[in-house]
Amino acid sequence: MVWATVSAIGAAFLVTAVVQAAVGLTGEAFQALRSPLPFALFPLVTIAASAAAAAVALGVGGPIALAVYLGYVALGVALGIPGRMTFCGRSGGVFPLPGGDQCTVVGFLASLWPLLVGIGLGIALARAMPARGTGINPLLRIAGGYALALLAVSQVWAATVAQTASALTSGLTIAAGAAAASVAAGVIAAQLPRGIRSATIVAGISLLPWLTFQLPSALRTPASAVPAEHIGPMLISIAIQPIAAAFLVLSAAVAARSRFIPRDTA
Repeated sequence: MVWATVSAIGAAFLVTAVVQAAVGLTGEAFQALRSPLPFALFPLVTIAASAAAAAVALGVGGPIALAVYLGYVALGVALGIPGRMTFCGRSGGVFPLPGGDQCTVVGFLASLWPLLVGIGLGIALARAMPARGTGINPLLRIAGGYALALLAVSQVWAATVAQTASALTSGLTIAAGAAAASVAAGVIAAQLPRGIRSATIVAGISLLPWLTFQLPSALRTPASAVPAEHIGPMLISIAIQPIAAAFLVLSAAVAARSRFIPRDTA
C-alpha cells in the first residue's frame, strides 16, 4: 500500500514533467508566431498528473492507497495556503488570473478544479482498465521517492531560509536541497532491480521542462537586462535541475556499487 502510494506520486511527477515540456514547446511555437499562449493549456498539467496518480494508486494499491494519496494531496494543498496568503497580501488582495479572485475562500476552492477533475478521471480510468499482476515498477518508485524528498526539502527551506536569507543564499540552499533529494532517490534506486537504468530515465524526464522552457527562456534574456545582484541567483536557478539529475544517477550508481563490494570484517 505504501509503495503503491509512492508509485502514484511518482506517476504524477513524471507526467507533470512530460506535460510541462509539451506546454513549453507549444509556448515556443506560439511565441514564434507572436501569438499569446492559450491559458487553457496550463490546467492540463494538473489534470494529467492527478489523473495518472489516482489511476496508479487505485489500480495498484486499491482504495486504501487512493485514500492515502488523497491525504497527500490534501496535505500539499494545506502546505500551499501560507504561500498563497503571502502572495495575496503582497499583491494587495488581488490575484488577477482567469476564473476569479483566488485570494478569497471561494476563489481558492474554485482554483482547485483541475486537481479534482484529474482525480475523477484517474478513478474512472482505473476502473475501466483491466487489473494487472503484482510486481515492482522501479521507475515509479524512484520518481515517487524523488518527489517526496523534494517536497520535504522545499518545506524545510520555506520554514527556515526563505523568509530571511538573501537571494544568493536562498538559491544555494535550494540547490543543496535538490542535491540531497537526488541522493535520497538514488539510494532508493540502488535497492531496486534495474535501478540505475530507471534512475537515468527519471533524471532525463525531470530535465524535459528545463530543456523546453527554463533554458530557452534564460538564453533569450540579455545579460544587460539582469541586475548585477540577480545574476548569481539566476545562474544557480538554471544549473539546479541538471545538477540534481546528475546527482540522482551518480548516487544510484555509487549506492548500488557499494551494496556488492565485500566488506573487510577482519
